[in-house]
Amino acid sequence: MTESNPARVTVIPPEALAQMKSFPLHGDERLQNKLLWKSPNGDTIVGLIRMAPGARDVGHNHPSATQHTWVVDGTVSIGGVEAGAGSYAFVPPGADHETVAGDEPVTMFYIYQPFAPEHDHHDH
Repeated sequence: MTESNPARVTVIPPEALAQMKSFPLHGDERLQNKLLWKSPNGDTIVGLIRMAPGARDVGHNHPSATQHTWVVDGTVSIGGVEAGAGSYAFVPPGADHETVAGDEPVTMFYIYQPFAPEHDHHDH
């Protein structure tokens, strides 16, 4: 008897990734969020944020979530600390931080875990 395994690898090729919908954070078209994955129980989310040059995600904190961010391209200030392409930033729960793009477009890959929408005031 063979058991089926529902676990599977998911790969999103570049063409499909480019076609995925994004939405503006806080209604700001210069801050585009693309949700890549959400855990079945909703406690972890993974995505891409694209920021136009000079765009600003105003100061906020995530009371119940750790934020892991990898800067894919561009330069950004996260919580007052500059992070260039290839940099990793960790924001612990409750840490106030503002994110400001430099003079070029910025792409960041992020993971929020655990994510509790009823306690988090940041609309991802």
